Amino acid sequence: MTTPTRRSFLKIAGAGAGAMTLGGLSLPVLAATSVANKSAKQDLDILNYALTLEYLEAEFYNAFTGSGAYASRLTDTRVRSYARNLASHENDHVTALQGTIRALGGMPVTKPNIDFSPLLTNSDGSAKTVNDELFLALANTFEPIGVRAYLGQADRILNGDVLTAAASILAVEANHASGIQELRTQLGFNKKPARQTSRAPQSDAKPTSTNVADFDGDFSPTPTDFWTPLSMEDVLAMVKPLIKS
Repeated sequence: MTTPTRRSFLKIAGAGAGAMTLGGLSLPVLAATSVANKSAKQDLDILNYALTLEYLEAEFYNAFTGSGAYASRLTDTRVRSYARNLASHENDHVTALQGTIRALGGMPVTKPNIDFSPLLTNSDGSAKTVNDELFLALANTFEPIGVRAYLGQADRILNGDVLTAAASILAVEANHASGIQELRTQLGFNKKPARQTSRAPQSDAKPTSTNVADFDGDFSPTPTDFWTPLSMEDVLAMVKPLIKS
């Protein structure tokens, strides 16, 4: 097996068909994925699940780069550089996953209608101040979820090449999580730089909550020796407020 790269990811070949529409939250399809029922079709379902998470991340970072709606709100040179790099990576992940799904005979799920306003609004309905600190805090929520979401599907994938390629994306998401936390620490935003946790962004007080309001985004840039996987059900509960259709 060759070392996974974006090129090798796009060259994966196999059999099977099927797609889910996470924009419509096709929960029966997602709930059916299991270790015991590995198949080419299940691989496609998992890839489309991953693709939808990458759509979310890519759209978020795109909003803070180039002509994005919030690009002008970032003022720190390092933060702007991070935003550009992260946007590039996540857009590449989208392209790679779409190509892989097609190579496996499937149809990539359409990007859903994404609305980030729940993350940009205070509990009293007022708008949050969009700035470097908020951008990094939100990025620091997405990235650990991505790491743990990929990890949660690892033992359900049949195709070894798909597993290896997916692991290459997982590693990048973990790099993102650590890099963001390191920058937050340097800028004085991370209030718990020594906190160890395998469940970020979930808190120590409510480690199984899927409510973003219960999350704790402050933790060490090197937070754990072993990440705790997230199930599809938990990930969907976390992102559902952002998916409108």
